[in-house]
Amino acid sequence: MRPVLFIAVLVLTVAPMGVGQGQSARGSHRTSVEETIRKLDNERIQAQIHADATALDRIYAADFIGVGPSGTVRTKPQVILDFTSGDLKFQSITTDDVQVRVYGDTAVETGRSTMIGQDKGKTVPRDTRFTRVWVKQQGHWRLVANHYSSQTTRQ
Repeated sequence: MRPVLFIAVLVLTVAPMGVGQGQSARGSHRTSVEETIRKLDNERIQAQIHADATALDRIYAADFIGVGPSGTVRTKPQVILDFTSGDLKFQSITTDDVQVRVYGDTAVETGRSTMIGQDKGKTVPRDTRFTRVWVKQQGHWRLVANHYSSQTTRQ
């Protein structure tokens, strides 16, 4: 009976260490994906402000679909055309309360945006909430969906 008790105690002592190590490895992977998404989103913001078609093309997935704060729906070609033509122009975009949740090769980013800009001559809503969906395709993270909602009160 004693050898069985010893083995049981040993298993109960060592098993949690292996579980913790696995969680730590997944946690660090999750953190690196979160950092990658935050970096890409900052690049996206700069590309929008500077109408950088090359960067927008690299960041947006081919099948991207976005819904702007005023309800305008745009595909990737429309986004690039609207920024490069000047129809869609931002002087500044800041984000806060950003959270990134990772699900394998998919990441969901949520938060608040404060934007100063114009969409076809009309002022874009300043305070918004957003949801972005990123997918890892052929080894690269791409933005596949973006949705903004006007925020009526500042929190």
